[in-house]
Parts: sequence; structure tokens; C-alpha cells
Amino acid sequence: MLIILLWSCSSKPKEQGIDSPQLQKEELVPEVLNERQESLELQEDEGRTEWQNPEFVINLLGDLTNKTVADVGAGSGYFTFKIARKAKRVIALDIDPNSLEYIQNQKSIVGKWADNIDTRLTPADVPNLLDNEVDVVLIVNTYAYIPNKDEYLNRLKKGMKKGGTLLIIDFKTGDIPVGPSDEAKVSSKTLEQSLKKAGFSNTETDNKSLQYQYIITAKN
Repeated sequence: MLIILLWSCSSKPKEQGIDSPQLQKEELVPEVLNERQESLELQEDEGRTEWQNPEFVINLLGDLTNKTVADVGAGSGYFTFKIARKAKRVIALDIDPNSLEYIQNQKSIVGKWADNIDTRLTPADVPNLLDNEVDVVLIVNTYAYIPNKDEYLNRLKKGMKKGGTLLIIDFKTGDIPVGPSDEAKVSSKTLEQSLKKAGFSNTETDNKSLQYQYIITAKN
């Protein structure tokens, strides 16, 4: 509940065309919040590089020259800063103002090359994107924690340019040493169905390339 309180206390004024970060009716229950916190802590796991294979993931996004990328559930910026080296602009979206503050602090440390990173506070079920704002959306280890998933995907689609790419990576079910419990996961088949229902096309699933996670790509 602390995170929910932080949303309401730290919300920025409504930007033109962007949903103001107000709480929706459906809230994350404490058990799910605990699961999400454990997942976010994985971003600092020293062994994550081996099983996450971030360079492989970044390459899946394609040529990011002159592209705007939304990193949903950016956390401490594990992918944000890697994307920033290749994209024109990166929007780091997260429900936790402390995570976004950390990214801002890191920007001041790493130098000018990270000036293309923007941070944006958002409630759990609102993407907070302008219409047609981004070319690419990356969601890693976050989708399972989004409430009102169908409505979220519909809103996310509006924030993407026509022909834009959506890449979602999340944990496989089963006995694996990382990630939340199976009760807090969304299967790849369920996600595929949700994407098609929302109107995304060219949906492809890769269950082999990453050890503990599936990869789903789709086009707007």
C-alpha cells in the first residue's frame, strides 16, 4: 500500500494528452505488490546478465535510429540506459517515483549521452503515452503486475505509431529459480490471446531463446 500512497502523493500535473496518474478502481493486492518488489529486485541481481541476455533483447527491437522507445516498468533503468545508446529517445515509465529518481541521478553521473532519457510516473494500469508517441514498446518482467490488462493494451496501442513494435518478456511457468510464483504469472498463450483481442498483429512467441522467460513480439 506504500507504493499506492506514493502514487497519489507524487503525481505530476496532467500533461496535455497524457492521462493523469490517478488511481483506478482495481488496485494491486499486497501479495502481488510483494511479488512485484521481488521481481524488481532482480534488476540488481549480479547473475541477471547471464539469463536475461540484455544485448540479445535489445537487438530484437531492431534498428532504433530516430526511434522513440517506451520502457514500461523501467525500474532502475536496467534496459533504459542500454536502449538510450541506440534510440533517439527513451521514455522510462514506472509506478515508483524512487526508481525514476534513481534513473535521473544516474543520468547526471553517466553524462550527456543519456540526455535522451525521459522519466514518467504512471499508475499501474495507465501507459501515460500521447497518441502515436512511440515507435517501440518494451515490457520486461512487468506485464503480469498490470491490472485491467485488456484496457491497458487498448490504451498502449493508441500510444504506439502505426506499424510500431511491441516486445513483451515475462517469466515462464514452472519450477525456475527466478521470478514470482506461478500464481502471479501470465502464460504466453493467455498473453497472445489478449494481444489479438486488442488488435495487435503479427504476434510471435519465442519460448527457447531465454532460459527462464518467453518473448512475445507484436505489431500495431
